[in-house]
Amino acid sequence: MTEVKGEFSMISKRKITLLSCILSLAVASGCTGSAPASNAGSGSGAAKDAGKSETTQPAASTAPVTLRFSWWGNEVRHKATIEVINLYMKKNPNVTIKAEYRGKSERELIATGLAGGSIADIVQLNPPWMEDFTRNSDFFVDFNTKNNLIDLSGIDPQFLKENGVFNNKLVGLPMGVNATIGIMNKTVADKFGIPSTLDTKWTWDDFYKYGKTVNQKDPESYMLNMDIGSMVEFVLKRYIVQKTGKYMIGDDYSLGFTRDDLAEALTYINKLYTDKVAIPASDAQVFNDAAQTNPKWINGKAVMVFSWTSTVSPYTNGIKGEFVPFALPTREGAKNSALIVKPPQVVAISNKSKNVDEAVKFVNFFLNDVEANKILKDTRSISAVKPVAEAVGAEKLYDPVVLKGHEYGMKNMGLGDNGPTTNGEIIEVLENAVEIVAYPNANINKVTDDSMKLINDILKTLKK
Repeated sequence: MTEVKGEFSMISKRKITLLSCILSLAVASGCTGSAPASNAGSGSGAAKDAGKSETTQPAASTAPVTLRFSWWGNEVRHKATIEVINLYMKKNPNVTIKAEYRGKSERELIATGLAGGSIADIVQLNPPWMEDFTRNSDFFVDFNTKNNLIDLSGIDPQFLKENGVFNNKLVGLPMGVNATIGIMNKTVADKFGIPSTLDTKWTWDDFYKYGKTVNQKDPESYMLNMDIGSMVEFVLKRYIVQKTGKYMIGDDYSLGFTRDDLAEALTYINKLYTDKVAIPASDAQVFNDAAQTNPKWINGKAVMVFSWTSTVSPYTNGIKGEFVPFALPTREGAKNSALIVKPPQVVAISNKSKNVDEAVKFVNFFLNDVEANKILKDTRSISAVKPVAEAVGAEKLYDPVVLKGHEYGMKNMGLGDNGPTTNGEIIEVLENAVEIVAYPNANINKVTDDSMKLINDILKTLKK
């Protein structure tokens, strides 16, 4: 067993824009394969699947095993995850786990690894990717076939089903419970007279009216620090779902919103940019998928960001100011809060792994071991395993901002995203639309019409 050090692994990165083509090629060339025989290693005792009877633990093995574990995050998450890996290897000296980590999620990188069969044994995945990754593919191990090696009894069965089951297989396990939340720098908000209590009830109009005063008072400052992808996730989609009370895309791939709904949302976003509520898109996109590294945020020139409870640490660690959670705005007469509660990430095991059983045992340890989760704390939000969350919480190891945001999310949970809503091609259309309307004089009617046509064309394909 070799201790993992805190250095980035050198992972080859190849940008591929057509994700669907990558996955289609993988299926056509037989890259998915089936799970090879795995080496059974040392276990920590019998385990059971949620709702299933306990089964017999196989005999332990001391044969040397090497696993690769891939994830992304900030330095705090990296450090904690590496510490847990080292703890596991200390307890299981025949197992070596190679850490492969990076700063951004990088969907295309994962897709390339799946297509080429080079994906790590254990991989952290973004929940919105799962619909695309599993539609016509069999890349991942079904944890229901390994219920003698992993205990899922502490995870809410419905939460597990909604977020981990695809094509009737349990292929992803929640690495935490994540809630939509605003992260506000109260110190900066106070300077501009912005209300910062969690119980302040904001409408989208309120947010706009207060937000534009920030730049009016200081031309170097803005209310909102967000990239284009986040603007789609936390403003456009939430704005529309609050109006309709429906999924953006139905489970049958029907459209859950009208042309006018989309035009209204794009018009609102255009106002956020035009009236300088949000940091200009040209500046924000330099820090795409890493808005916490934007100098305006670091230097106290942005009041808040809409994000997830799992990202509190990246946005607050080492940044001056007092931070508080901030409620998602709602619209007058909203049919749904649209406040999402979901896993921050899911963990999966590659069907290509030569050591599936050992990989499952590590995942069991990662999710269920209390000592490990006292190290991880809230680097992936609050644990999805109830007794683990209670044990960590009892020692007050969760960041108060995360804990308050989590509690608020659980009380005000709304309609989340079903699988079709997370389709990568549809998200790309919406992101392109937002990027266009982020600039003055955008022709919102044309953008809306073009986007609706593209989305309807995609849905026709998906229905086949």
